[in-house]
Amino acid sequence: AKTGGTFEMCQLWLNLPAKHKMDPPKYQPILNGEIPTVELGPAADAGAECRAAGAAGSVRLIAGELGGVRGPATTFSSVELWDVHLPTTGTPVEIEVPAGHNVVLFVREGELRVGGGGAAEKVVEAQGVALMEQSGSTLRLAAAAADTHVMLLGGEPLDQPIAAQGPFCMNTRAELAQAQEDYMSGKLGR
Repeated sequence: AKTGGTFEMCQLWLNLPAKHKMDPPKYQPILNGEIPTVELGPAADAGAECRAAGAAGSVRLIAGELGGVRGPATTFSSVELWDVHLPTTGTPVEIEVPAGHNVVLFVREGELRVGGGGAAEKVVEAQGVALMEQSGSTLRLAAAAADTHVMLLGGEPLDQPIAAQGPFCMNTRAELAQAQEDYMSGKLGR
């Protein structure tokens, strides 16, 4: 703020399992210094030049676990919120995610190649999103532009019905109507 520049912020609202929908609201301030970083090596089949260069990128773990390191955020269900940095163009990395989780990749800056190469590989441009399939547990990523930054958002599917309207996400229309009534009467969050 003192020197100007771009201010970037990510605010996420997570759907809760039905048994926790009426738990008291919670805010988690997480400071930069509390977020651990895991270095990423080049994929095993990357060229010798890529492997010799050492680290191919890094992941800042806000929520979830990677390589035995856990992020500081607490969640009601298994969630991954990772800030991925791929500084070098064309160096593939493989990132392990829990099998069966939903995964979304949001390219904050740069350009990302997703997949194993050839026809299966897709390019996602800055401010673009890739929705990953729930099969497998390895993501293969490579920067298609230098200094690529990606938010990885993942989580265990709740497999519960959803009723949503405005800022409310409940499991049934009746619960949704009650939440709106509680909001209008000032009872919400008390």
